[in-house]
Amino acid sequence: MKIIRHFFCEIKRNREPAPQLCAVCPRIIKCKSFRSWNKLYHQEYLNFVVDITKKFPDKYAMEVYFMAEKQTFVQIVDIATGKIEKVVSLTEIESLSAEDKLTLSRNKTLFIVTHRIEPIVKIELKKSVINAPIQFMDNIPKEEEPIEEVTPLPIKPDKPKAKRPTKS
Repeated sequence: MKIIRHFFCEIKRNREPAPQLCAVCPRIIKCKSFRSWNKLYHQEYLNFVVDITKKFPDKYAMEVYFMAEKQTFVQIVDIATGKIEKVVSLTEIESLSAEDKLTLSRNKTLFIVTHRIEPIVKIELKKSVINAPIQFMDNIPKEEEPIEEVTPLPIKPDKPKAKRPTKS
């Protein structure tokens, strides 16, 4: 049976991480819950960020940060092309059988790496220079209205209630 893991925001304790919250969060690079949440929902987060910047190109800009994860990883490099195929956790490699390890290492070079750097895209509000003073509607003084005298309405006396006949 697979256990469902719940992630919670470190700033707003009761909220679960979501693209809308994490894309503008100042602690996104340091957030542990975002790291684990991002592993599962990486594509959903990236789609959200790209959609927002396409919808509002004059308001928002994308910024890329690099989030380093410290753990022991194995980097698999193809000998013929010299390109990195993938970076796998050392625990995943150790859990493989001997035959699987042998097929994985054929025509490949394996390197042990201590950090994995993952790019994280963040939305930044574009900054603009203000050249003229800004006037808000609340700062305009209101004209005083004349006070009218309110006369109370006449009070009508309550009608006496009829008595109910008692049952005997």
